[in-house]
Amino acid sequence: MDALFMRRTMKLPYCMVNGGNNKDENMYTVKIIHEFIHGPIWVYGPDGVSVWEYPLIHNDSILTTLNEKAADMFDGYYEFDTHDVPCWFDHEKEKAEKEIMLDLITQIVARLNEINDGSFVVEDLESERLRAL
Repeated sequence: MDALFMRRTMKLPYCMVNGGNNKDENMYTVKIIHEFIHGPIWVYGPDGVSVWEYPLIHNDSILTTLNEKAADMFDGYYEFDTHDVPCWFDHEKEKAEKEIMLDLITQIVARLNEINDGSFVVEDLESERLRAL
């Protein structure tokens, strides 16, 4: 089963991760960070718990397209049952394509800032990691 199929067909449980401190306790936090089978856009409620749907973001066709492109690209760095291990990450491919990914992340952050109605803050945790590759 490949990563793209898994991401698009599996219903994953809520991610109970602490979303960090928001500037306003009623604001959402949108974190930009890559994870397997998930695009780089992660939305956390005011309580710090990841939420699956945030209409302002998830109903935006531009963000959806950019998020899927970045997710497909990142998931493509994983290989299964190769290199004598069950799951292998191709760091060299990621490094070779970092400028493309940085461009996608920049577009995502710009679009989030464009549609932001003041109900969320954006934390880009991915760009710095990518630049350091």
